Amino acid sequence: MKCIWFVLLVEVMSVVDSHRPLTNGGSYEVSLFSTKAKSIAEVIYMMCLPKVPDYVHATARPSNPSLPHKFNVTILEIKKLSFIVEIERVDQATGWDRMPITVDWFSYIGNGLVYQNLILWFPDATNRTTMNRNTASKYCIDNGGRLVDIVDKAMYDVVYNYCRQSIVFGSDGYVRIWLGSSYNPATDTVTQSNGKPGYHGD
Repeated sequence: MKCIWFVLLVEVMSVVDSHRPLTNGGSYEVSLFSTKAKSIAEVIYMMCLPKVPDYVHATARPSNPSLPHKFNVTILEIKKLSFIVEIERVDQATGWDRMPITVDWFSYIGNGLVYQNLILWFPDATNRTTMNRNTASKYCIDNGGRLVDIVDKAMYDVVYNYCRQSIVFGSDGYVRIWLGSSYNPATDTVTQSNGKPGYHGD
C-alpha cells in the first residue's frame, strides 16, 4: 500500500519564489547612547521589500568587538522600510556612552509559521505526494529548507496545530508527514537530525 506524504520544511536559507517564503537579512549600524540600560532605535532594512515583513528577528553587538557590552533586543514595531527596537544592556544594569552598535537582523514574509526563529512551512499544503524519506529530504533541500525536527512537547503542539490548520485534508482522515528525526524501535528513542535526542511523546 502506498503512503501519501506531506513535506514540512524548516527554512534555513534565503529563497525567492511565488510559493516559497521570502527571507532577507542584513546588518545596520546605529550610533546610540543611553543614561539607562535601555534605548530605542530604528533599524533601516536598506533594501526594498514587497510588503511589511511578517516577522523580524534581531541581535545587537558593539561595532567595536573589543568592547565588553552585551545587549538584548526586543522588536517593538515592524514597518515596510524599517523596524523599531528596544536595545537593553545586559552585562551591566547601566547605560553607555555614545557608541556605534551593529544590529544584525533577518526578516520573513510568507504563509508559514515562525517558532523560536525557525520558519515552518509547507511548499504546497494541498499537494499529496508519494515519496520516501530520502526523496523528501532532497525535495526540502531543493526548496531551500530541511525536514523539521520535533524538539519537545511545546514544539510538537505548534507543529501539530500548524499542520491541522494548513493541510487540505479533503476526504482523507489523516496524513503522514516526514520529519528530520529518526526512531529506533529497539531502544524506543527518537534522534534529531543533529544527533540530539528528539521528542517522543509524554
